[in-house]
Amino acid sequence: MNYSFKAIFSAWDRELDKLSSIQQEEIDQIFQRISQAQAQLSKVDVADEAVHDGYANWYWNNGALMESCRAACFERPKSSISNFLTILYFDSLVKEARSRPQASSLLTSLIDSAMAFGYQAHLASTPRFLCLEERKQADRFSRKALRFHDDVLRAPNSLLKMQTILAMSTVSEQIDETIHSELLTCAVSCARALKLESREFMQGVNPNSKDRDLARRALWYLYSIEVHHSLGRGISPALDHDWIDHPPPGACKETDCFSLQCLYAIVISSAAKMLYRQQALRQSLAEREERLETAYGLLSGWRNRFPPPLQEIHKQYVLQALTDHPTRRRALSFFRQYHEAIFIIYFPWTGSQSGGKVSEDCRRKSMDLCVNSAHVVLAVANQISCLEILDNKLLDLISVSICMTFLDVATSERPKDSISYLSMGCGIYGRLNLDNEVPLADVLELTRMAQQIKGG
Repeated sequence: MNYSFKAIFSAWDRELDKLSSIQQEEIDQIFQRISQAQAQLSKVDVADEAVHDGYANWYWNNGALMESCRAACFERPKSSISNFLTILYFDSLVKEARSRPQASSLLTSLIDSAMAFGYQAHLASTPRFLCLEERKQADRFSRKALRFHDDVLRAPNSLLKMQTILAMSTVSEQIDETIHSELLTCAVSCARALKLESREFMQGVNPNSKDRDLARRALWYLYSIEVHHSLGRGISPALDHDWIDHPPPGACKETDCFSLQCLYAIVISSAAKMLYRQQALRQSLAEREERLETAYGLLSGWRNRFPPPLQEIHKQYVLQALTDHPTRRRALSFFRQYHEAIFIIYFPWTGSQSGGKVSEDCRRKSMDLCVNSAHVVLAVANQISCLEILDNKLLDLISVSICMTFLDVATSERPKDSISYLSMGCGIYGRLNLDNEVPLADVLELTRMAQQIKGG
């Protein structure tokens, strides 16, 4: 059972009876090219740039820039370094680094990554238009922060190593899928070697309460990103919240979304267990449909914990009343996670692989939920800037939504308003294509074929 977020790109689970075999083959190729849109944007070539052993000179001797990056790094909500480091602790690491005659790979990589992440956050909060070269510069800074990743992976296990890997993961996620996966695998191994899942052991090796809190936050941050990374790729997570005997950290300030991030990971992990474990796949049809309802209830319960304006992330007008940048960023991050979860939970039950496992009514409902999410994603993406799309990592979700909308036209007797939403997709890709290389021609061709199918 393929339950990955990108399962829609798998040709073997699509029934396109309205198309010839030649057209279906063409659709498969288009889907594959569209699926690579985000990865293509993440390619950064720094082969001609010198690699040195010290801290990256783009910030190390520029106090004003370093302060701007530091501030942005710890002020940015969700999925940030501030979820597992405090600003005082980071400052102590910088002070230690400046007092050392020779840089260590751990300190270098941690500080470089924090500064690169902070630089990205600083650019994202800039109200003016950002040129392509500025965005590429930010990607180059992120790539430089990963230059010692082999040394970091080989370093002895310690809390500092764990924190360094997590800091590096905040920048690797967007620019190098292979390194990102290696970092997460090593972080899990390090966490287990340090026995961070055990409250009793963690208290024994970290007598200082501040170190214990940092270790606890590091483990839960790793859990939250590793679960999302694994389930999004259709594989079982390496960490299980049922084996962690201490709760996720609570909110330490009003804008701290870390507890919601941890809860999201628990929700999608629980949903995947209920639906996709081998034992779950042997359930009766009635049991499975009951589990689908339960999974949707868990996701809705997570959404209902947001402040009132953000509870509308399943609707097209969610951003209309949100004008300040931090709130919009939080909303778009939650928005992305919510709709990714809809596809993970429901898309596997829409196609041929679900035959006999759910009723026709359940299959139709699953399809409707996925199509509705696709439409909402395209409508919201049509309202925001290209920078917001790229900064919030929405391109994969947009690509999935375009393909989902096409499938609605190709497989439904009466597709909803999918043609108009495909036109939105063309507009979104058209804007992105002005400064980036995206498969606009493929999206235009999908729309043309959808119009042909509907007209025929």
